[in-house]
Amino acid sequence: MAKAAITADTEETDEEPALAAAPKGVSVMSLVAAMLVVTGLGIGVGGLFGLLLMPKMERAAAPGKAETSSAQPVKSRYPANVNLRALPPIVTNLAAPATTWVRLEASLVMEGEQTAEANVLAAQISEDLVAFLRTVRLVQIEGASGFQHLREDLNDRIRVRSGGKVRDLVVQSFIVE
Repeated sequence: MAKAAITADTEETDEEPALAAAPKGVSVMSLVAAMLVVTGLGIGVGGLFGLLLMPKMERAAAPGKAETSSAQPVKSRYPANVNLRALPPIVTNLAAPATTWVRLEASLVMEGEQTAEANVLAAQISEDLVAFLRTVRLVQIEGASGFQHLREDLNDRIRVRSGGKVRDLVVQSFIVE
């Protein structure tokens, strides 16, 4: 009985190499030929699709060229007499957690000429921004909506401080560490 089991095992192992060598498998040349056919079809379909879309794209771009060539002034949300005044970078810590620091680089959109009064106003606004940022908690400014609320709050404080002379606060960078 033990001999019969041993002979059955040896017979199965002798048949396995014969079965593995029997199917020939895909040749490398047929694989390369198939890849070339698929690549050619992809190039052809992409080229035809591009030829179909090109006239539509040219028609869509034509009105844009006509508008830029006309001498119409560009509409702005600010009047012509506004100036951009860069504030010095503001670095301060937040209210909570106290180990969180903020760096704010911003500019003011101010009406009128650049005068000594405008310099004093910009310094007062910088001081006011530092005081406000020290009362903000990190949870309040998380996410895009939190940042938008912070920006609106800063704009409100600036408009009140300047008496309406400053139109907007343009935030150039806001880094939280």
